[in-house]
Amino acid sequence: AIERGAPAEAPRVSGVEGTTSAGAPDIVGESLAGDAVKVDLGPGSPTTLLAFLSSGCTACGPLWDHLRRGAPIPARVRLLVVTKGPEQESVTALRALAPGGHELLMSADAWRDFEIPASPHFVLVDGPSGRIAGRGSTSSWERLVTMVEQAMGDAEQAPPARAQTTSERAERAELALAAAGISPGHPSLYPANEGAEEGGDP
Repeated sequence: AIERGAPAEAPRVSGVEGTTSAGAPDIVGESLAGDAVKVDLGPGSPTTLLAFLSSGCTACGPLWDHLRRGAPIPARVRLLVVTKGPEQESVTALRALAPGGHELLMSADAWRDFEIPASPHFVLVDGPSGRIAGRGSTSSWERLVTMVEQAMGDAEQAPPARAQTTSERAERAELALAAAGISPGHPSLYPANEGAEEGGDP
């Protein structure tokens, strides 16, 4: 299941709020061609589904098969398959398993950074915030797609993050006042002046 918070294997789905989850670290690793690669997962990057799979994982077999056959990917989501490093994987097997058209990166550091308990495991990173929106395990690709779409829907309907700057707070205050029908210069914004008009000196 895709769940909020710490790594989990429980077969249930919970709500996801990307703005309250941990920030996702960038991934540095090696491609199957031996090239060094860095994938940026910071704020503003594409929403990314990290699929932590392994060449020696029996439960990963159906997932590898689905990917090679062109398994559907949720709209607006980048898929990145992350295996362990070449010292822990069979590169020959990975070349046979690797799905065409999808990124695959070997990175033992990523498995440690994301605290992956076992494979298969999936982590959804919200692009706009750069935060982990959900994570969990499943051996069914169809079930995974459903859970990711639900997690993305929950994240989109979450309340906006609290304003961090003075200008943002001022803009939100103006929007709130406008929604209440209070425009700049409205008498309710100047109670001191009202008091002077009512009981002040002539």
